Amino acid sequence: MLPVHRARPIVLSLALLLAACGGGRSPSQPLGLPENVWTWVDVPGAICSDGSPTGLAVNPGSGDTLVLFLNGGGACWDPVTCGAGLAQGGPYGQAQFQSELASHGPGSIVDRTVANGIYGAGATLVFLPYCTGDVHWGKSTNDYPGVRTWHHAGQPNLAADVSWLAARIPSPARLVVSGSSGGGYGSLLAHDLARTTWPSAKGYLVDDAGPPLVGNDVPAAERTAWIASWRLDLTLLPLCTACADDLSRVLDTLASKYPGDRIALVSSRQDSVIRSFLLQTPSGFESALLQLVDERIAPHPNARAFLVDGADHALLRRPGSYSAGGVALPSWLGQMVNDDPAWSTQGR
Repeated sequence: MLPVHRARPIVLSLALLLAACGGGRSPSQPLGLPENVWTWVDVPGAICSDGSPTGLAVNPGSGDTLVLFLNGGGACWDPVTCGAGLAQGGPYGQAQFQSELASHGPGSIVDRTVANGIYGAGATLVFLPYCTGDVHWGKSTNDYPGVRTWHHAGQPNLAADVSWLAARIPSPARLVVSGSSGGGYGSLLAHDLARTTWPSAKGYLVDDAGPPLVGNDVPAAERTAWIASWRLDLTLLPLCTACADDLSRVLDTLASKYPGDRIALVSSRQDSVIRSFLLQTPSGFESALLQLVDERIAPHPNARAFLVDGADHALLRRPGSYSAGGVALPSWLGQMVNDDPAWSTQGR
């Protein structure tokens, strides 16, 4: 969930991750797009909250690593939250992407200079925009009185995007699914979709600033409203039935379903944006976050967390600015995607 400052939708930390490339077939060849350059592509069937068409952006590389980054931008689920501008809606097309890239790309890991320095050159980067208000989980159309008809089409958009990519990149060797804020939450569902689509790839999941807190640390009324408004019974709950009462169970589900994948949770200890959405005090959010790490990250040998002091939101916006336990975030991410046995939880 991106920062939500009303009139000007804040774009969440733009992009994420790259992974070191290996040999083999280059995923960029079927795309027919220039390498190391961002190109916007309209994806048939993908729509924003207002029904306008949307798509994705691709920055092809020469290797066999594919990176998906889900953008954030707030969330809404009823006439009050959607009417108050708590979510970035449509339109979102080429013009919006280019503006966001110019404003927020430099210094983030969507910046090739930054990304290549962390993960090595060669990955194909894919930016998945966010304009549906449902943390990429929704599959519903609602008429909100006093607002307008709102298309919570996050999950169908993901499906359309992944289908478009799979037709052109059929067999990446390495797959990174990542996102920030609303895109961090979205990455949890997207990882399962991507791994189902590319089952032979080595998988990595990076959830930045999208912590699915344990039980009622996500207020029960809010969680119930999300399920009903976004129709999570059609999207998230088939993957994780226990998530109806405890969203954090999705981490158990993914870690167990994909034991060979690496799963990362990245957050500041008192994230000012997420704690406000979840109606938490700074200390209350920190306690809830640590409980999440202890109960849903620590028990799994393939999951780790990276926690930094303070209240910053979306660390991937400036990964070079953060460290925990004496380890810089870029180095930690590099350890993750390069299968370094030294990769470990930091900041707990």
